[in-house]
Amino acid sequence: GALETARLGILSSLHPANAEAASAVRADGQAEHLVWPLLFDPQTAGGLLAAVPEASVGACTAELRSLGYRRTAVIGAVLPRSNHGQPILLAP
Repeated sequence: GALETARLGILSSLHPANAEAASAVRADGQAEHLVWPLLFDPQTAGGLLAAVPEASVGACTAELRSLGYRRTAVIGAVLPRSNHGQPILLAP
């Protein structure tokens, strides 16, 4: 129901402040994507992401899947800071 709720404009009171962070990244037209508003919803952030050293990613995801977390997925990588905004790319 998150997409439907966001489409109706029902968003957390913290959403506007979080969405302001989008000005620090290069969106390359992604702001029109259906899930764009959910990237800035604080309710979708708690406990969903984990940073893992690159060398441990394979073992970590395999272990999580073996424990029953079948939807475990690598969704990105941390890159060195640069003066150029990194794009946010969402799957179609």
